[in-house]
Amino acid sequence: MHVKHFKIESKLFRYSMWWRIVYGSFKTILGLALLKVIDVPLLDLLQKTMHHELAQGPHDYVFHTISILLTNHPLSVTYFLAWYLIFWGLLEVIMSLLLLRHKIWAFPVSIGLIILFIIFEAVRYTHTHSPVLLGAIILDTVILWLIKGEYDKIKRLIALSHTPLDT
Repeated sequence: MHVKHFKIESKLFRYSMWWRIVYGSFKTILGLALLKVIDVPLLDLLQKTMHHELAQGPHDYVFHTISILLTNHPLSVTYFLAWYLIFWGLLEVIMSLLLLRHKIWAFPVSIGLIILFIIFEAVRYTHTHSPVLLGAIILDTVILWLIKGEYDKIKRLIALSHTPLDT
């Protein structure tokens, strides 16, 4: 049973790292794309990207809710947003690849970065109360737990391989 538990955890760890690689790649690409539209209002971008959907269903609830929010609180694409996405996306991809390769030093670095990011998300959550942000906090906490579990397993294996066999 104990070995089966380790196998499931290891599979979940690998799946979560591949998910972070895909998600980090998406964030990086999105950040690079946003560099082309700096200072463009988000409402304009939303209208341009949803033009075809709005032609078919002009009374889309989600679009109108976001539209009202962005009209009352206008936001524009900024360099900070673009570089933030690029930086965290690349960092996620690189660290996840290093973790998949079991680079020992990458585990505590990743754990520290994820803890900092969860703290940042928690602070943001206290201001926004966004259910999406709460979901991200929960997901990041699960990924943190998986990374910590894999790190502990690797440390145990290293410790076992260094113990003398004096019996």
